Amino acid sequence: MAEKWDIICKHDTDKIKYILNLLNIESGAKILDVGTGTGILIPFLAEQAGKKGEIKAIDISDKMLEIAQRKYKYDNVSFICGDVLESNLQHGYFDFVICYSMFPHFSEKQLAIKIIAKYLKKGGQFAICHSQSREAINNLHKNTSEAVSEDNLPQMHIIKEYFKNSDLETIVEMDNEEMFVIVAKKVKRDGSF
Repeated sequence: MAEKWDIICKHDTDKIKYILNLLNIESGAKILDVGTGTGILIPFLAEQAGKKGEIKAIDISDKMLEIAQRKYKYDNVSFICGDVLESNLQHGYFDFVICYSMFPHFSEKQLAIKIIAKYLKKGGQFAICHSQSREAINNLHKNTSEAVSEDNLPQMHIIKEYFKNSDLETIVEMDNEEMFVIVAKKVKRDGSF
């Protein structure tokens, strides 16, 4: 599917820009793009983080990463082939962790959040986002193939609870007919940012 992915799967660039603007990414930010696929977010993230920023794009599919690497040649973007849940990424390193259009594919979603949250700095932001509605995503997966038929995006309140259990405080929530976005900030143990 990797070679055909960008033809089959279209993403609304205006929605992507809108979602990323919610994060207020500053120049120099360190960003982890989880499940980057063919690198949909990379040009947007590179623009916002600037030349001093750092983007690590991780994906379990070597074929998807090959395409992303062919498409995008930025000095400050590195590609990692592997499972983010089993990686040796540095804890407390990233300003932003973004799961764009991929979160339903984690089988143990609460565990995934707990593990991925460890890569964030205190005050860093964790975003789970889609440029489609939750209902559209779940229907697409249910009707596409048996391989992803059980890959559902949970309701907002469930993800909020997963965030809370991982020292993350929800700061943005949007679940409408256009998109699904939830962003949380990593808080210190004493409850302050």
